[in-house]
Amino acid sequence: MEYVYVSREDDTKVIADYKKRMEAGSLQSLVASYNKEAKCGIVGVRQQALYLIALRQEFRERLIESPVYLLEHVLGLVGPIEIVDGHVRIVEKRKL
Repeated sequence: MEYVYVSREDDTKVIADYKKRMEAGSLQSLVASYNKEAKCGIVGVRQQALYLIALRQEFRERLIESPVYLLEHVLGLVGPIEIVDGHVRIVEKRKL
């Protein structure tokens, strides 16, 4: 699940708007929002990438770490998560 992200001038405002809405929510709602995106996967829509960057920023401010990564220009997700003792833990997929 990855997206090649190249920033544009107007991205900062869009990301800030998403982030402002996230700041009012609980950590549980942030995790739920992330897990919804992880379940859907990255679909290649720029607006989703901006939303994920806002999620990344909010996770890093609250927990120092984020399940959304941005390496060079590659934006990605680590998969479903939960918070354990204030840290992000990747949820293992259960075998059927």
